[in-house]
Amino acid sequence: MKKPSLFGRIALKKGLVSETQLERAVRFQEEIRALGLSKPLGAILVADGILAEGQVEVILRLQKLNQRAQDARRFGRIALKNGFIDQEQLDGALVVAQEEGFQRPLSKILQTQGALGARVARAIEQALSEAEARESTPLEARSVTGRLAQALELEDEAEEDDEHDWVSDVGFAAVALREGLLQIPEIERALAEQLIHAEPRSLAQILVQRGVLQPEEVLQIEEALNLARQERLRIPGYELTDVLGYGVTSIVLRARHAVLEREVAVKLFRTEHILTTTPEALVEEARAVAKVRHPNVVELYEVGRVRRRVFFVMELVRGPTLLDVLRQDGALTERRALELGRDVTLALQAIHAAGLIHRDVKPQNILLDEVSGRAKLTDLGLACEQTEPSEDEESEHAIFGSPYTMSPEQANGAFTDARSDLYGLGATLFYALTETPPFEGEDTLSILMAHITAPIPDPRERASGPISAPAAELVMSLLAKEPAERPDSAADVLAAIEGLLAF
Repeated sequence: MKKPSLFGRIALKKGLVSETQLERAVRFQEEIRALGLSKPLGAILVADGILAEGQVEVILRLQKLNQRAQDARRFGRIALKNGFIDQEQLDGALVVAQEEGFQRPLSKILQTQGALGARVARAIEQALSEAEARESTPLEARSVTGRLAQALELEDEAEEDDEHDWVSDVGFAAVALREGLLQIPEIERALAEQLIHAEPRSLAQILVQRGVLQPEEVLQIEEALNLARQERLRIPGYELTDVLGYGVTSIVLRARHAVLEREVAVKLFRTEHILTTTPEALVEEARAVAKVRHPNVVELYEVGRVRRRVFFVMELVRGPTLLDVLRQDGALTERRALELGRDVTLALQAIHAAGLIHRDVKPQNILLDEVSGRAKLTDLGLACEQTEPSEDEESEHAIFGSPYTMSPEQANGAFTDARSDLYGLGATLFYALTETPPFEGEDTLSILMAHITAPIPDPRERASGPISAPAAELVMSLLAKEPAERPDSAADVLAAIEGLLAF
């Protein structure tokens, strides 16, 4: 992972993000840059719910102030080095600049104090600009000011940085494995050693010190990693135009079909996810999605592979997720929540009729179509076929889903069926009515345990607006701990919602 931008370092130093959160955002920023797109780090952290927009504005102001301070110090060092000012004049000007919050360039302060002439100040500023741009104009072709600027002695600054080395250990290890230069046990031992050292060291440094890799092999791996970062990934037949969202397994992009000029959403699975699954498993997911054709389910158009990565081309829904709406506007009215609940229930009815269960019903997976006004359920990435439990069924299944909306049986790793989706629907309705999930905790484990053991909360006790008793009772019935105590099917839930909306 490359070192984060000044914005990221300020956010980290101010305690507004954790190192893990920042690393994840920086990695995502690098990945979409490889797709020829860009997204500010602040926007990524806001979309993740890690920063508020007001905090981003504060960081941007600090970033601007920090940049002005760096520019002032650099200007002063060059003026001092070339003998235009002495140390006392530089120190005095920097004190004034700091008191003013670096609102004026140091060149102006030095001119006001009579320590520097306007012509020399312009020459230094132009020299700094030319040092960055590395212009190739011959010396004799430049103006008098330009020749003076060229004559100034400039030196690169080594930026002071006592933060973690952001070289991507993950990427380094992946390339080394691909090239056959490392084995997984060697990586694990190196990572274990990395944790016990007081001073941060990169994976490459440890592997060289242990004699596992030679320095020339490290260079080979780093060159391959840099080439992979610089190479732009393209989806055949589509022009990528924007980033819609991202998660642990995939990035969702806005794209335009090159011939039809139809805008679509492209779900591109992340490299880390590809390494933990198989293309066949992703094809099975595509088949599951393709089984369902319904106005309230996001449609799948195409499946493809590019540079060993799988992508889905899907219907583009123009509108926010339910979670976006809740974060921006707060809880929904009872009627609006029930209307959205009806749409999601219709989607679940179609999914269950196709012999599938969704297993990840949550506000993030509900898109609100600005054109039709209906809600659409998306991301069948965890969908699986419904099967009957065997006689020796034990609670040893893998745990799938999102902690805030996961059914107790999912949290237990036990058998799941359509009623697990109804629990997710209940948790989502609770979230929509109260702006909070039904169960919260300090970590994932405590949230999962609350789903299994904590009493079912009454949404009326948390909502800021009125909720009728029948609506609250429906939500609480969906959140029953035992599947047998919930409604039997999506059809039963739909009938209940229709009855509530009739009044």
